[in-house]
Amino acid sequence: MSSNISRTRLTKSLKSLSLDKEDLKKILDILQLRAKDASDIEYKKSDKLEITEPNNLRANLDTCAELKVTIKGSRNEELFGTIDEVFKFPSFPEKITSVYVNSRLIYESNFDHYPSNSFSLLIDFRKHKILDFSFSPSERTYNESEFIVEGSDNMWVNGVYFEIDSFIKTKPSKFPNIHKGGIYDILIWFFGIPFGFWLCYRVILLKFSFFSAHPFIENLFLTYCFFVGLFFLRILFHYFRWVYPMIEYKNKRDRSLGHQAAILSISIGLIGKVIYDFIRLVIGS
Repeated sequence: MSSNISRTRLTKSLKSLSLDKEDLKKILDILQLRAKDASDIEYKKSDKLEITEPNNLRANLDTCAELKVTIKGSRNEELFGTIDEVFKFPSFPEKITSVYVNSRLIYESNFDHYPSNSFSLLIDFRKHKILDFSFSPSERTYNESEFIVEGSDNMWVNGVYFEIDSFIKTKPSKFPNIHKGGIYDILIWFFGIPFGFWLCYRVILLKFSFFSAHPFIENLFLTYCFFVGLFFLRILFHYFRWVYPMIEYKNKRDRSLGHQAAILSISIGLIGKVIYDFIRLVIGS
């Protein structure tokens, strides 16, 4: 391809998406149709192509238009093939960790040819472990999910991008804002620190006998309880992000509804108890 031909490249990092197996098949089927359109555009530009079998150009392009998708499961399963082959496979993973498709893959592998228009989609369904403290909760949740479409045909590029973008917007995940950077810091200031003070207040009400004899130990223990409260909030925050992933794959055996009910009960119980004690303290004073 000559270097003076301009190319458009549109990229979207996926920030909120919730799919089940049927939804995943739908978005891949849409991409399959657009890959066929790209093949038709390529055929109309056949005078610029350098394929080893020009007499079979149409057949070769039809072969290249057939998308190959890679799906990885949580048990290290890996499926590769056409969309229909993969979704009909008897050992299709219950829990998917990633899905990847690239429309130029077959062009390059079969004919060492870089097509005029192409796209790639990576959906990363992986979750951070609840007790993984190797990353800062103040940072946004790291996720590699990305959609890229590029080419020399602006109409095709923009059409594919906005069609997929529109589909993604109809499948949002729950509470995606919890995965943004800085949310944890806001929670610390407006809930974590007050919760730490409340925890210290509850400990004081227990009136341990050694507190009166050893005030220094009492202060140390209360300081420890304060930081335990902050640590508990961090675990709860990690748990919340795990229960409500930014990029979610739903399956029939998904137990997230039970976890969502549990975290809702924990949150309501804690907030209700703190408010009750605060009101009682104010009224009592």
